[in-house]
Amino acid sequence: MKFQYLGTAAAEGWPAPFCQCSNCKNARIMRGKNLRSRPQVLINDDLLMDYGPDTFYHSIHYGLELDLVKTVLLTHSHSDHFYPLQLILRAAPYAYNLRAQTLCLYGNEKCRSMYEELLVHPEAPTELKNYIDFKTVSAFSPFYTGQYQIMPLKAMHDPRENCLLYAITDNYGKAVFYGNDTGSICEETWATISSMHFNLVSLDCTMGTNASCSSHLNLEKCSQIREKMLADGCADSSTIFIITHFSHGCCPLHNELSAAAKQHGFLAAYDGLSITI
Repeated sequence: MKFQYLGTAAAEGWPAPFCQCSNCKNARIMRGKNLRSRPQVLINDDLLMDYGPDTFYHSIHYGLELDLVKTVLLTHSHSDHFYPLQLILRAAPYAYNLRAQTLCLYGNEKCRSMYEELLVHPEAPTELKNYIDFKTVSAFSPFYTGQYQIMPLKAMHDPRENCLLYAITDNYGKAVFYGNDTGSICEETWATISSMHFNLVSLDCTMGTNASCSSHLNLEKCSQIREKMLADGCADSSTIFIITHFSHGCCPLHNELSAAAKQHGFLAAYDGLSITI
């Protein structure tokens, strides 16, 4: 399984477009791994985690052929994770000769209502519904899509909707835990994943070295989750632990963040980081 981080910032990106804080000003100067787009992951070439506002940029920056993507797993409806208007481009007169005829979105009820609004948008092609489908999913109700078994899990992020985390297992038995956005791992989620084993764990670390909050993790909480996963047996010494979803207001620039992450047994993700498990 190939797991590629396309974007690793929080909602505002890094540097945030209107911000003049030292972290944003220094990122504009230093560039490189300090430049972060909004969060998205590509698994192999056929599954996307979230569909945010930087998807077009990701496609040209990484040379992606997004018509191959068959599945999008949506974590929640916030605009950095689901920006549905871009999906009008997945049908004629904007797209032709798609190799994967139908793209299926999986997400919660709020995301479904946004999808239904998309279908009747004035700019939406009349045939769009034939090219994009939506299936509503709930935490702890597993399903299959293509070569993957998916277990949606309960996130602790926005109480106004049923936010989701995901455990994803391919047909070779490789498994990843996709843990953002969330401010903690609830008991129901711990109970569900305790019998699983993950080759890769990706965690929300929006708050970085600052104090955590109810909707996002920091490095200290990520470290506690890592230790519990190791103790419970759903991870071991071969498991790759990675932090992502960084806010410029809470996290240092990449080199300092990477050094802090390493002390806790994590890699700090950057845009373009690709891991094969």
